[in-house]
Amino acid sequence: MKIPFFVQEFTDEMEEAAIHALRNESFVGGESVSKFEEEFAEYTGTKHAVSVSSGNSALQISLMALDISDESKVVTPTNSFIASANCIRMTNAVPILSDIKMADGSVDLSNITEKVNGIIPVHIYGNPCDFDSVESFAEGKNIPIIEDACQAHGAEYKGKKVGSLGDVGCFSFYPTKNMTVGGDGGMTTTDNEETALKIKSIRDNGRKTKNEFDKLGFTMRLNTVNAAIGRVQLKHLDEKTTRRREIVSIYRKNLAQDCILPENKYGKSVYHQIVIKHEKRDEICKELTENEIGSAIYYETPIHQQPIYKSFNKSLPNSERFSKLILSLPSYPQLTDDQALTICECVNKVIG
Repeated sequence: MKIPFFVQEFTDEMEEAAIHALRNESFVGGESVSKFEEEFAEYTGTKHAVSVSSGNSALQISLMALDISDESKVVTPTNSFIASANCIRMTNAVPILSDIKMADGSVDLSNITEKVNGIIPVHIYGNPCDFDSVESFAEGKNIPIIEDACQAHGAEYKGKKVGSLGDVGCFSFYPTKNMTVGGDGGMTTTDNEETALKIKSIRDNGRKTKNEFDKLGFTMRLNTVNAAIGRVQLKHLDEKTTRRREIVSIYRKNLAQDCILPENKYGKSVYHQIVIKHEKRDEICKELTENEIGSAIYYETPIHQQPIYKSFNKSLPNSERFSKLILSLPSYPQLTDDQALTICECVNKVIG
C-alpha cells in the first residue's frame, strides 16, 4: 500500500530498553514489570495496576476476581472485539449482548431488563462511552463495572482517565493499539487492594505464597522484556495522542461531509480508530484500495452474529445497520499531513 492502514513501530529507544532488560533482569518478574505497573497506575490515576499477558486475560481475570462465575450474567455491547464477550463465557458466565447507539457505536443499555451480575462497557475506538448511564445502570442493580479500555489508553471522561471510572479497568497492548509492549500484553487497574491481590494471584496460577495455591489460576503474567518496552511506549503516549487528534482534525476540515463518528461531549477520545459512517462505505473502501490506501472495518460482523454466538438468536438492529456503514481510516501518529489530505481527496471523490 502507498499509504498503509497501520504502521508497526519499533524505535531505537524500545530496542535499547528490551536489550537492557534481557541482559540485566529476570526474564519473568523482573524490575521492569513492577515499575511499569507503578507508572501505569500513576498515569491512569488509580491506586493499583497489575500487568497480565493480554487484554483478553485482563478482562477474564478481572471477572474472576469480582466473583463472576457459573449462573452469572454480564452485559456487554455487541459492537466490539469478540474478547469482550468471550471472557464472560470463559468464566462460565452468560454474556448478555446489548445493542448500541447509532451515533457513535457505544453501548445502549435501554433495552436490558433482565437481572445481571456485572457489566463490561467498551470505550470503543478510543472514545469514552457514556459512563454516567453505565454507572446509573450498575448502581441500580448493585453490580460491578469492568471497563473494557483496551482501545482507549489515555482517554478521559469528565476529566478522569478511563480505567479509573469503574471497579476495574482493562487494557490491551497488542501491537495495533495506541501503545504496545512489542507483542501481546495487558494491564488491569483498580483502587481496590483486595481485587488487585486477587488478580495478581490468578495471573500466577492462583498462588498465595511461594508454595501455597488457594484458587484456580493461569500463567498469564507479562514478560519482563515486554514491560520494559511498555515503559518506553507509556512515556510517549500523550504526544502520540496529540498527533492522532491532529490527524482527525485534518480529516474533519477536509472531508466534504463531516461523517466521522462524534467524540463524547463529556470525554476526550484518543482516536484508536478514526471511523467514518456513510451509506457509500463500500464505494469509499473500493476507491481507497484502488489508490493503494489501506482501510479497515471494525467490526464487520457484530458479536451476536458470529458463529459461536448465533445460538443466542437475538436481533440487535442498530449494530447490524451500523456495521454496514462504518470504515476506519488510517490514524497512526506517523501518518503525514499530506497523506491525510490524499485520503480526504479519495473519500471526497465518492461522497462529493
